Amino acid sequence: MSRIKKIIIAVIVVAVLVFVELRFNIVRNIIFQFSSDAYINYVSGSEYEQALINDPICAKDMQTPDIELVETDLSIVTARYEMHDKLVEKYKLNDIATAESDFDKALQILKWLTENTYYNGAQMNLLTDDTLDILDDSFGKPFYGAINCRYKAIAFSDCLVAVGIKAYPICMISSGFNDNHFTARVYISEFGKWCMFDPSFGCWFSDKYGNTLDTYEVRDMFIKGNSPQINGYTFNGTQEAFDVYLNGFLKHNMSNLSTWEDNSPERREKASFSERKRFIAKLPE
Repeated sequence: MSRIKKIIIAVIVVAVLVFVELRFNIVRNIIFQFSSDAYINYVSGSEYEQALINDPICAKDMQTPDIELVETDLSIVTARYEMHDKLVEKYKLNDIATAESDFDKALQILKWLTENTYYNGAQMNLLTDDTLDILDDSFGKPFYGAINCRYKAIAFSDCLVAVGIKAYPICMISSGFNDNHFTARVYISEFGKWCMFDPSFGCWFSDKYGNTLDTYEVRDMFIKGNSPQINGYTFNGTQEAFDVYLNGFLKHNMSNLSTWEDNSPERREKASFSERKRFIAKLPE
């Protein structure tokens, strides 16, 4: 067989394999839009060991020659707008967050959001960053209305701001900028500190003594080779994929931490990747 024929055959074989792989991925992703079990099984089978080797956790926070996070003010990041008033009215948030303490109120909102929205990191529906739109698409809906971690973190933070608790979403990115996960940072006044919550998996974090932890404290534990206590973990009503969550979602993605520039309505109505809210700011105190 001539060299040219061998090259042509090789090209055809590669093309067929690529086509089959694309078809498989498309079918798989379509299934993920309608089946929580299929998505959970997929995540449960994820391998994170090599990712942790390639992108080891460190305290990096975007400080590279190409990226420098902008400064932002807490009052701007957690400001209250008309949208927050509408959230309170439409979803009766004051009837949900009835506890006396900020921590218990945050847990009530966390439980309410977790029980009424599904999580799907592979969702294909591109939404705006407006929590009213996010909840319109997801609240009380079957799994096809599931939302990803970005929308979960934004909705949770907005609902807390709406009931008078300072909170903002956080984008967490791996040290090699290959993967990411969104969580939220909430100020608990009776503790006098910020605390980390993950509304995608309905959980919050503490040390072995039960002290609730901030995002930086969780990251520091991982860097030192320890793990926090994860409270309330649920993956769409199951306890599946906990090890993947601990190592693949959290530990792998905590090297770079950022938040959005402000909490204003600006850019919230944009539903494109290039025009929506940018997470390019340092975490304010």
